[in-house]
Amino acid sequence: MSATTLPKSRFGRAGTAVSRIGLGTYHLTSDRSVPHEEAVTMVREAVRLGVTAIDTAPLYGLGEAEFIVGEALRPIEDEVFLINKVGRFEKSILARHGDACYRSKELIRAQFDHSMRLLGRDRLDMLLLHESDWAEWWDDLTTARGPVMELVDELKAEGRIGGVGLSARKPEETRRLCDTGRFDSILYVHYCNLVWQESVDEILPHAEAQDMGVAIGAPYRQGLLLGGGAEQAARLRAERRASVPPGIVRRIEEAERIAAEAGLSMPELGLRWLLSQFRVHTVMVGPRTVRELEQNVEWAAKPPLEESLLKEIAGLQAIEPGSWEV
Repeated sequence: MSATTLPKSRFGRAGTAVSRIGLGTYHLTSDRSVPHEEAVTMVREAVRLGVTAIDTAPLYGLGEAEFIVGEALRPIEDEVFLINKVGRFEKSILARHGDACYRSKELIRAQFDHSMRLLGRDRLDMLLLHESDWAEWWDDLTTARGPVMELVDELKAEGRIGGVGLSARKPEETRRLCDTGRFDSILYVHYCNLVWQESVDEILPHAEAQDMGVAIGAPYRQGLLLGGGAEQAARLRAERRASVPPGIVRRIEEAERIAAEAGLSMPELGLRWLLSQFRVHTVMVGPRTVRELEQNVEWAAKPPLEESLLKEIAGLQAIEPGSWEV
């Protein structure tokens, strides 16, 4: 596939224009059965195709993703807006310290320093607090006061990070953190997509009010929104997951119907729906192969969905999520 001119969007008060889709690296590790050289190639191919935002974390492959990103970007690092995280210490070099890490500026810095060594960088464009909505981070969530923010102020003063952001999924905590005005961006994961739409009106306006850059992660809800059809619906009803209540299963079925009638696959419909939301600046896709990457780039280069289709998708919210506990 030849290089594509992907549309770009200003990433909030960070001021940088980023591609409307970014590359998430959660799947590009050995524990996801992706060979090292293929993962490095994927990152470089994403940049060649016009992707300028890349997201990684110490959690992903226990640091392997950071090493892959560092190796891949070494010749081309100036072309990319790089996002990394601190947190999820239970799956990191600091696992022995457990939850004590959230209360220790020194331990958080140790994780950050290790990540920077793996990335081979002196400076990071954006540092996110992984699972920012966890209470462990905060002395006071309503003011975002805690040891990590003391460290963030130090890292900014040292010129080691450009900005700080949230990586979150809990609605109430996320709104309160956005409202503090302390954060430059948000990566909202799992619950902003064509089936879980409520966050567009309940969360994103809070980020917009603070001129935060808005990135969406896990747009396909870890495979649930790829078009599993009747077999998937039957399995979800048998499993009775609390996180996927009966109304959500019906929403998925209806979304699949809408996609089929529009002549689109579920992944294309889902990605283009997100890119039609004016408050969303970039969507972090997580392809496992170069072909999947190319497909996402092709979809992102297409125009926004038609208003009539957007209106039909909005109607999914009328289906109440409900609960299996009836």
